[in-house]
Amino acid sequence: MTLLTDKKAEQEKLAEIALQGKDFAAAFLHTAHAAKLAYKLAAATEGVVSQAYIKNGGRLAAAAGKLQKASKNQQAEQEKTLEGTDKGAVQTSQWQMTGKPDIHLDDVAGLTEVKAALQQDAILPFEYPEVYERYKLAGGGGVLMYGPPGTGKTFIAKAVAGELKAAFFSVDPSQIKGKYVGETEKNMRALFEAARQHERSVIFFDEVHSLLPKQRGTGVNAVTMFLTMMDGITSDSGKTILLVLGATNHPDMMDPAALRSGRFSKHIYVGLPDIEARESIAKYCFRDVPLADEFPFAEAAARMQGFSGADVAAVCKKTKAAVAMRDIRESANGRVSGEDFFEAISDFTPTVTEKDVAKFNKWRGKS
Repeated sequence: MTLLTDKKAEQEKLAEIALQGKDFAAAFLHTAHAAKLAYKLAAATEGVVSQAYIKNGGRLAAAAGKLQKASKNQQAEQEKTLEGTDKGAVQTSQWQMTGKPDIHLDDVAGLTEVKAALQQDAILPFEYPEVYERYKLAGGGGVLMYGPPGTGKTFIAKAVAGELKAAFFSVDPSQIKGKYVGETEKNMRALFEAARQHERSVIFFDEVHSLLPKQRGTGVNAVTMFLTMMDGITSDSGKTILLVLGATNHPDMMDPAALRSGRFSKHIYVGLPDIEARESIAKYCFRDVPLADEFPFAEAAARMQGFSGADVAAVCKKTKAAVAMRDIRESANGRVSGEDFFEAISDFTPTVTEKDVAKFNKWRGKS
């Protein structure tokens, strides 16, 4: 009961903020949502209180109708202004990956717990919404992947899209943020509208903390527009058609409203690769490269304790470059040996420190 009341108040506040910025579309969505919550509260109460919520819901629904009309008029005016010119146009091709990703979670080295969590929190609710609805389990919304840099969060996001056979939209905050008032919100809306054109879509926000930082002051901005767009990511039939993934190295810098239910409410920690994953990454990096017989991959993986996936790849690249230079100097056709690899490892400092890992563990306890 209290939760519904709080949600209704939040939607009304967001509608008020949207109106201050003259964003009638956002104001309509928030007001309509508030009306729906008012009717839910009416059903959950009795007598005078129930009647009050019914009247309030009616007023909100009427206001939403007016805002919807104002939104359509506003959109028509904007289209008329932009007609015949590319000024202000948003190129959605800058986000969308050509073709659907042809990789799957099985292609992700190690990270068994991460992949299991993604199956439960992202893929299965998307593919079996009726089962989750039957058991009143939360589906849809967004999934936030957080952890140290270089742990493969972008690759994982593509693998999820591959599992779902979905169109993939990869978004850098700089592609959304605009210099002019209202440009950021317009870009955000265009992104979600483009994603909805497909039967299934995955939107991936990299470094999402810089797009949805803790708010300072009021006004329509990327955070309020994101909340608005997340309120409508289901189709008219109630079936989820859009999955939103986010990745960040700084979850503590994100706005709390973006981490609540229905937004990035599911949090998955993507930590450093275990020894099996490090060995798999090294083997992948050295594929089709001449190696000495019985190359000691297992020992090399053990020596790289505390390395991120990107660190392992960097060591492999450093090793190959050193051997290539030796071949050039000696006019030889050599092979990469374990000693070559161990030498590169000994001279490499991991990019993720114990202090970094402790920071993420602390946030994990709060999320």
